[in-house]
Amino acid sequence: MFDVATMQISRLLPEMILIGVALAAILVDVMLPKGKSTRGVQWTVIIGLIVVLASTFFNRENTGPAFGGMVVIDGFTMFFRLVLTFITLLIVTVSETYLGSLNIRIAEYYLLLVFSLFGMLLMAMAQDLLIVFLGIETMSVCLYALVGMSRHKHASNEGAIKYFLLGSFTTAFFVYGIALMFGVVGSTNIVDIMVYLSGVSGNVPMLAWASAGLILVAFAFKAALVPFHWWSPDAYEGAPTTVTAFMSTAPKAAAFAAFLRVFYVAFGDMSETWTTVLWVIAAITMTFGNLLALRQDSVKRMLAFSSITHAGYLAVALLTFDQMGAAAILFYLMIYALMNIGAFLVAIAVNRNENDEKGYAFEDYRGLVFRKPAMALAMLVFMLALAGIPPTAGFFGKYYIFSAAVKSGFVGLAVIGVLNSAVSVYYYLRLIVFMFLKDRDEASETPGFNLSGEMVPIVIFCVILVLLIGFFPDALLAVATRSVTVLL
Repeated sequence: MFDVATMQISRLLPEMILIGVALAAILVDVMLPKGKSTRGVQWTVIIGLIVVLASTFFNRENTGPAFGGMVVIDGFTMFFRLVLTFITLLIVTVSETYLGSLNIRIAEYYLLLVFSLFGMLLMAMAQDLLIVFLGIETMSVCLYALVGMSRHKHASNEGAIKYFLLGSFTTAFFVYGIALMFGVVGSTNIVDIMVYLSGVSGNVPMLAWASAGLILVAFAFKAALVPFHWWSPDAYEGAPTTVTAFMSTAPKAAAFAAFLRVFYVAFGDMSETWTTVLWVIAAITMTFGNLLALRQDSVKRMLAFSSITHAGYLAVALLTFDQMGAAAILFYLMIYALMNIGAFLVAIAVNRNENDEKGYAFEDYRGLVFRKPAMALAMLVFMLALAGIPPTAGFFGKYYIFSAAVKSGFVGLAVIGVLNSAVSVYYYLRLIVFMFLKDRDEASETPGFNLSGEMVPIVIFCVILVLLIGFFPDALLAVATRSVTVLL
């Protein structure tokens, strides 16, 4: 019995290391002198996250359920462990100098990122609705604080309070959904729910339908799907930009990880109905996000509404309920993280005044290629990738999603997705026009933040990967396909 317990605990080695990293960061902040503690905390977290990645890789064969089946470690969990930790590592690496310019207390920022990552990892490995709930709340509480870290900015305070209030309502939806499902099945375990619903196929109780609907609302909120997206533009705009880059990628990936696990496994026998609802949500999300992004004069806010549109693309793949669609989601989440983080880092460099409530204007990019050609070329790659133009990885991400939709019979939705993708080209190309075709503006010569020493290699790294995956997409797709075999 002792050996079995030890094996089950060892399956959660990366998560235990992550908690150790958080505790070590607290000690470093307390023990080092004030002038050195910030850099010490950053390097503690960076080294810790690298160790988490290494432990995930070397422990990849140690799979199976743990803690009475409440969590499960499989290929799907491993994929999201690597992706979510990798995203967090990128954000931690580039944050030091940027946050110093905002007078933000560094230690708390890094600790919130680490604990938020822990919540996301719980969501990815959860095989029980209660563990999903714990993961969501751990992640969300940290994100509420991260959004409001620029306390001197009105937009930051407003975004944080909106996110907190709407997130609290969503928590109630999710808990009520869990309670209803427990009343029907007598268990909150995802496998038990699947067994029960498959046994009553065609005669699912109304309470089970209500539970699935409430849980769908909670996931749609976390993934910023319309009409549950209203928190995201203000939260993204008000948060420090490194936090915005983190929020638009990692929590979205965690939300879709939990979405896949719960709806593909637990609610698989109810798919005919929930896919109909999701069809409407996906179509509205893609269209509405695009229409609002078209009207923005702030690059940061444009990227915020753009993230809503990309959530709609991912929802299209959710509908397919097959291996191809699930693999397309994992593929797209990875490449979206690379191109979005890269775009936000360039935006940080171009923005002239971080404390300006009206910063990140398109006008700041006028003639950027003449002033900072390397940043203009990097932003060009990211905008083309977000627009889905070959040979970038973004093209193949959208291609796999829409191909999976057509294969599963959702031709109409795929057409809507392609049309929305074509519309999105306008506001991405608009930024490219400002950078390459507009005359230089003397007002834009005011020096901005500029890329710090940590940011330059990260931007280059993102550019290389976006192009490399675009030329060789099969490798990442193969990994994603192997990772989702456990779901279907």
